[in-house]
Amino acid sequence: MCAAPTAPTLSTLVSEALKKAGQSNPDSVLTTRAEDLWMNEIKNDILVLVGGRKLKALYISSVTVTVNGRSRYSCPTDYFADMTMDLLDGTVRGTATGGAAGSITLASNEDVIGSQILVTGGTGVGSMSECTAFNTSTLVATVSPNFATAPASGSTYTIIDQITRLTERHRSHKPNNNARGNPTKFYPFGDADYGEFELYPTPYTTDSHVFGLQMNYYINLLTIDLAGTLITTLYQRWRNVWLQGVFTKALEELNDKRVDKQQDIYKFMLQELVARETYGMDMSNLQARIMDY
Repeated sequence: MCAAPTAPTLSTLVSEALKKAGQSNPDSVLTTRAEDLWMNEIKNDILVLVGGRKLKALYISSVTVTVNGRSRYSCPTDYFADMTMDLLDGTVRGTATGGAAGSITLASNEDVIGSQILVTGGTGVGSMSECTAFNTSTLVATVSPNFATAPASGSTYTIIDQITRLTERHRSHKPNNNARGNPTKFYPFGDADYGEFELYPTPYTTDSHVFGLQMNYYINLLTIDLAGTLITTLYQRWRNVWLQGVFTKALEELNDKRVDKQQDIYKFMLQELVARETYGMDMSNLQARIMDY
């Protein structure tokens, strides 16, 4: 059986691209320039062609939990555009007696396979994953993928069986009252990137249990977490573009006569990536952008 290919990293991509440019043993200055400047320039080249929005690969979800009696929350730090929001709740809640990255020990025997388990308090709060197996003797629920942060004994949880899409409204339309209960709307405010939002009615339950909030949005490619799993996926998914981009920029830096031809190839690769990764792209408009770029 053949071994799976090794996933590309920032270091391996830059090294391979510089070798193509004739730099088998580049000095640290050139390597640092490629990693810190040119890779970011490639990100910006991509965003210029799409207006900075709606790349399929950059659409993600993140989960947080509400605080009973609190209406105002911060948007995720990597948020960029087009947020939708779902309120998560469930009738089965409990306190775990154990936990690990890939499992949580429930307080009781439940029909939980196929349901999302949200950690609502304690260690691992805000982590959510789907139950794929349940041991009725040990009460251990196996999840996939792993929890972002492993729960532990004492963590509280909710088995999600109620998902409600919240309606977005302009903050100027927010009712001027202190209604409390299950939120049905959210009101973004702050700068153009929706720095914060308010929920209405204010999240409140008489038994003090909290809700989950699943936020679905496009992240900012320029501020993507370089230690996260998504950038690793993008290194692999867009491998040829990263390589060609660094290669071309290295040729330009070195005044190599091959640069004009390779620049044309790089622009064509960008065009293909944008066409593949955007929704409903107007190809004539894209072609015009390529010609002007």
